[in-house]
Amino acid sequence: MISLGTLAENSLKAISALTSSDRAANQATKRLATGEKINHAADDAAGMAMAARMQSHIVSMQQGIQNGLDAINLIRTADSVLGDLIDITQRMRELYLQKENGTQGTEEQAIIQEEIDGLRLSLTELARQSEFNAEPLFMEVREVPFIVGATMNGPIAVDLPKLVNTTDTPKSFENGDFEADAPGSPSITGWDVVEQVIIFGTDTIAGHTTPTDNVSTGTDQNTPNNSGSMEVTPSSAQYSQGSQSVRLTSTGITTQAGYDTVRGPALVSKESLRMKVGDTMSFDWRAQGGGDAYDVYAYLLNVDTGDTVEILNDTGATAGATTNWQSESVTIANEGTYRFVFVGGTFDATGGQAAGAQLFVDNIVATTTVTTYDYALATGSLSEVDQSIGTLLSHRAQFGATINRITHAVDSLTMTGVNLQASQSVLTDTNYTEETSKLAAASIINQAATNVLEQTHEASKRVLTGVIRSTNTS
Repeated sequence: MISLGTLAENSLKAISALTSSDRAANQATKRLATGEKINHAADDAAGMAMAARMQSHIVSMQQGIQNGLDAINLIRTADSVLGDLIDITQRMRELYLQKENGTQGTEEQAIIQEEIDGLRLSLTELARQSEFNAEPLFMEVREVPFIVGATMNGPIAVDLPKLVNTTDTPKSFENGDFEADAPGSPSITGWDVVEQVIIFGTDTIAGHTTPTDNVSTGTDQNTPNNSGSMEVTPSSAQYSQGSQSVRLTSTGITTQAGYDTVRGPALVSKESLRMKVGDTMSFDWRAQGGGDAYDVYAYLLNVDTGDTVEILNDTGATAGATTNWQSESVTIANEGTYRFVFVGGTFDATGGQAAGAQLFVDNIVATTTVTTYDYALATGSLSEVDQSIGTLLSHRAQFGATINRITHAVDSLTMTGVNLQASQSVLTDTNYTEETSKLAAASIINQAATNVLEQTHEASKRVLTGVIRSTNTS
């Protein structure tokens, strides 16, 4: 008869086998489900570390490949532009040959030269507007590095040439010192004049409505009973520099009621200046009463938006009030295209309805720059054109060589990446044949161990039953 000790030993062995088979079955099931051989560090600590390093290298190489493809696109874009520049320059060469032929008359040569000049402008604009990813390609000499690999070591670089020269020229309003015309001239170089009453907020100057300006005393914007006479002219009577200024005069005005303000005449710059944020504009001015007190105003007109920026707004307190020369300036807060507007005027400070005054303006300055562009390579003669073509071809040769280097690097990275992924796959990917066999073996062991436990359980019951019966008999 089997002893209880033997049954207990068999039961423990069956439980141990069942536990091991369950563990093996679970591991095989997880590997089959995820496709990964290593799901936890305990599965293979060294293998997991190796696989992680390989994955990092693979991802880096994939980015290196993308960098290389982007680099090729940039260089091909630059190379395409150079091809167009060469085509234009070759056309210029044809025109120089045609121009110097003895059959061409003076008029024909002038026409050919006009086309040559137009082609040079085309060269400038094409080179200036060429960009990649919003970055200019040919505005300065620069080396562009490309990281075509898994590390920062040994980038492949391409040299982009400077094909456009830029020149910043200080720019101001024309005839800002009012020295270009003789005193008393009815016209002023660079400036428009308005010799009539101007009602702010209603009348227009330079195509835009004048600003509003409410006065603190009396009534503004009334049309006078008698507008008198208004004049804008260069004057040698007053000046802050040089020998002249411009004078805005109103005389013989009769206001509609006492303490009225009447505005006019006006001076407006013909030229519009493109101003950047931080640029400044300034001028000198002086006012004096005549028929009564003065009322003067000046502003910048943004012709892009119609917005105005007040620079000067001053009114004399008494009929004979006179100012000394003084300066006003403004810093541009919003980029735009601006014109200067000066408006003279008079205030009936005494209430007697007779009015008139003078405003002198001088030394108008705008501190801004105008940038001009020109093609950097010389094209003024046939020999210069030939030299320019040679320079462009040299750059294209460098571009082509760099593209070939990057292409070879990308191909090498691609093959290395494929092999590295294969190596990583060996470490991490599930061997479905092996794991299926392990799962089947574990299932068999599991079933056998379960049967052994059941048989051991039955045998234990029989042994216990026999013991009980033996005890009862005795």
